[in-house]
Amino acid sequence: MKKVIVWLIFLFVVSSVSFGAVSKKVVKKSVVKIKSEFEKPSIIVPVPAPVPETKVEITSFLKKLTMNGSFRVRYTASEVLATADTLSISRARIKLTGEITPDITFLVQPDFSALSTGANVTLTDVYAQFKTPYTTLRVGQFLLPFGYDSSKYKTIFAAGFNPTYYGLIVPARDYGVRAMGEIPMFAGLYYDGAIINGTGGADVNKTKDIVGRINYKNDSLDLGLSGYYGKAGVTEISKKDIGMDVEYKFSPYQVVAEYLTGQNIAAKIQDYYLQLSGMFDNHEPLVKYEVYDLDTTTTGNIVNTLTLGYGCYFDKTTKGIINYNMINEETTQINNNTLILEFQTQI
Repeated sequence: MKKVIVWLIFLFVVSSVSFGAVSKKVVKKSVVKIKSEFEKPSIIVPVPAPVPETKVEITSFLKKLTMNGSFRVRYTASEVLATADTLSISRARIKLTGEITPDITFLVQPDFSALSTGANVTLTDVYAQFKTPYTTLRVGQFLLPFGYDSSKYKTIFAAGFNPTYYGLIVPARDYGVRAMGEIPMFAGLYYDGAIINGTGGADVNKTKDIVGRINYKNDSLDLGLSGYYGKAGVTEISKKDIGMDVEYKFSPYQVVAEYLTGQNIAAKIQDYYLQLSGMFDNHEPLVKYEVYDLDTTTTGNIVNTLTLGYGCYFDKTTKGIINYNMINEETTQINNNTLILEFQTQI
């Protein structure tokens, strides 16, 4: 019996050891299996190299664009009973000047002053300019090279007065091609000529007009001779206009004299004047006498105007001007003297 008990105990011990060994192997395999499921190797995703920055340069055909302008406010008082004294904007211009190359530029200058009276914006100057070693060319709309340079007027000027011929013998501006420069081998001698429509706007006939001015100038003298040849209107009235002007400076005074005669559609006009001014610090008194004949083929229609003026320069770009115009008709006298005040500034 004892032997049987001993064998049973022996078998139990052996079976226990075997089962323990088998269990450890199973657990070890399970741990390895779990680790193999949760400890998978990391997947390394390669980072792409940074894309180099692309710079897009927008190039402009303009090298430089300049904007400036001018502004003028005018008050006009007339002795004519039926004419109201009025305050108006006589100029409101913006000038854009573009440079494509140093030798190729353009200019656009609209005038907004007419908006104050219910009219439309007008283009005063709009042209392209080309410089060559021999000449400067302009194509578009521009001031005509005829008579004394209007940019140097010291009186308050406009169509119909001071000078009276302004815009009547020839248009102030027109469309065309213009060439200007200094005449070679003649120091101080300049030419300025243009081929134009002849109407100041859209042409009404098949001909083109020629206008030009030759002048000699130095530090004190500017002497000019102007001419105009063409056909006016639908009926192509022959135009042969001529002008002479002189400016002489002897500090602090300046003398300007001008003579013009020419044919417009209505009549043959003649105008001449003499002007004396002086600059004393920032004050500029002026006296001017003008004789205007609105039709040389008839008598009794000459108008004489004596202008007493004063200008005050506040700085290099701003001034105020006062003109009192005493108007005297050759035959029937009209009470039509005018007092004009204008504030001018360059922007």
